[in-house]
Amino acid sequence: MNFGFSTFFFIKKHILEVIEDVVSHGVKNIELSYEIPHMLNMDDAFVAKMVALKRDGIDFSMHGPFFEVNLGSFLEEIREFSKKRTKEAIDMAYKIGCNPVVIHPGYTFWMDKVKDIADTTRGYFVEDLREVSIYAKERGISIALEHVPMHFFFFYDLQEFKELHSKIPDMGIVLDIGHAYMTKCVKGEKDPEGAIIEDLKEIGMEHVFHVHLHNNMGKRDDHHILDGKIDVKRVLKFLNEEGYSGKVIIESYDMEEKGIDTVLNKLKEISP
Repeated sequence: MNFGFSTFFFIKKHILEVIEDVVSHGVKNIELSYEIPHMLNMDDAFVAKMVALKRDGIDFSMHGPFFEVNLGSFLEEIREFSKKRTKEAIDMAYKIGCNPVVIHPGYTFWMDKVKDIADTTRGYFVEDLREVSIYAKERGISIALEHVPMHFFFFYDLQEFKELHSKIPDMGIVLDIGHAYMTKCVKGEKDPEGAIIEDLKEIGMEHVFHVHLHNNMGKRDDHHILDGKIDVKRVLKFLNEEGYSGKVIIESYDMEEKGIDTVLNKLKEISP
């Protein structure tokens, strides 16, 4: 597995400064976030610099937009806007050579409240996700769907992936360890890490396209890496034993607040 950093968690500097800092610490994998503020600086000159870095051995993934975006919205204009923004991220990934592109699921606040609306929007979500998945495939890019630990999202628990995958077979999953742990805690699992591992066995590791790594206390999406209750090493050990060789992207505010060196030292401690 190949550890890397997400640019989304460095918001105090221009994106080129962030990438320079990360690369200078020997990190070879970077997840670009197609979100404000950094996306505002993703012009042709930025693309050229990223392509040059790829030639020098830096590998990129892309996190698609998630602010003010809702694939599957009940409202047509929001769906069209969301697909447009997501396709823009895929286009940027294609220009640079990022793989995979991470997609957040859509959502409805009417989940478990108004069944007709929830069912309709879930159907719209599958339609929208299939459309952007085909768009990405035509450009040689893989789509990895991220599960989000709030029940009003259309992909909340790892166990829901099999049904979604049956409808969109080219799509893979982003295993977000922090999100998965929170979901298992909310469901009352006595061994959350074990439940995550059992889900992955059922899903099949061949469908795990990408991994996000951060820690928390099981109650909030804290996005720490230096502290938390998750036995991260146990989950990473499982991934390693199963032959996962993709990216493991750190999503933590600790990178900017505590320093890259501190986080890299933590990674040495938890690496299998």
